[in-house]
Amino acid sequence: MPTKKFIPNGDLDFVTMAESFARTIVTDPARFEIAPDEAAHLDEVVKRYRAAFQAARLGGGSRAATREKEDARDEAEQIIRRLGHIVRSNLRIDAATKLLVGIRERSSKPRIIECPQEPPRLKFVRALHENGATPMHELSFTAMDFSKGKPEGAVRLELFVDLIPPDEPIPAHPGANHGGRPWYLRSYTRSPIVLQPPFARVPMRVLYWGRWADSTGVVGPFSATAVAWIEGGTHQLLPGGTGMTMHMMGARKPVEMIEDATAREPGPADRDVTYRVAVMEVQVQAMQQLPPVMTKTQREAPRLEGPVSTEAA
Repeated sequence: MPTKKFIPNGDLDFVTMAESFARTIVTDPARFEIAPDEAAHLDEVVKRYRAAFQAARLGGGSRAATREKEDARDEAEQIIRRLGHIVRSNLRIDAATKLLVGIRERSSKPRIIECPQEPPRLKFVRALHENGATPMHELSFTAMDFSKGKPEGAVRLELFVDLIPPDEPIPAHPGANHGGRPWYLRSYTRSPIVLQPPFARVPMRVLYWGRWADSTGVVGPFSATAVAWIEGGTHQLLPGGTGMTMHMMGARKPVEMIEDATAREPGPADRDVTYRVAVMEVQVQAMQQLPPVMTKTQREAPRLEGPVSTEAA
């Protein structure tokens, strides 16, 4: 496959390119506004490199022949780069003429790729519990068409989180939960994500949302809600919080999803003050320190895995 580089790496590719470059320049140096004596010197140096290249190949790669070839290449490269720069920067030489010596015009305007205005597919995969230690949540994200982790234009995924009481209806998107205020955790460039979820002093369900962001700070719309396990409190039952046993047996009633906070009464506005204070405490802690990311050693350690979530994002 032909290389797109002006100066190719391989010796065989370079000798082919150098001979073509020199032959074109020598044939009509005035067309490229190069002095005839410089064109002649270029031709001489390229021929010397061809001879050294052939000697190194036929000589079985001896150290002396190889060193002579490398020195000849260095000299040829320096001249070709210098003359190539002269031709490229000469505004009087048209693009078609420059292309004869392998020089392509650089685009005057870089292509601007805008941040995709589509939500990511964010999914809660599982909760990882290692030797009774603090649980870690694993999430995954892809583009909407499942083709790759990030669509073109997206540099990172910004991850947000919120907590609600275990039996409260789940907001389908940020803002659907009356009074709910998801807060930013951190950004990720690769999927899957493994992180320590926020923990309140009472059991609360963890909810995640993600959105694409580009290098300039422009962001796209939020994903659907990724519903995670119930965390926090004393964990007197299985990891995941109150009621997990019934949930694992399939006897737990599915939690209602809400699209709009105005469509339901009563709402979190009259939520028990204990939950509201617990969420505020966790938010303050999150502002003071970001949740740690699981290390490679931690990921490879033996672990007990909870059941895979069946609640779709």
